[in-house]
Amino acid sequence: MLAKRLKARIREDKTLILHVPDMPHGEVEIIILKKEERFIPIDEFLSQAPRHRVGKILSTLRREDIYTDAR
Repeated sequence: MLAKRLKARIREDKTLILHVPDMPHGEVEIIILKKEERFIPIDEFLSQAPRHRVGKILSTLRREDIYTDAR
């Protein structure tokens, strides 16, 4: 199975604009299996992460907070 992280925007006419890294231009069939919006508290997320990764995850979250607040 080919799995890629996609970035997508939806136009006003309900068409998707996709950015698929490392994929040649052309048509791609997309099947959306499930739409799930879930909020996970940071404490719960960090308790599931390996202990040696927690510092890196926290610094990434802080950096993303700075970028999103600036917008």
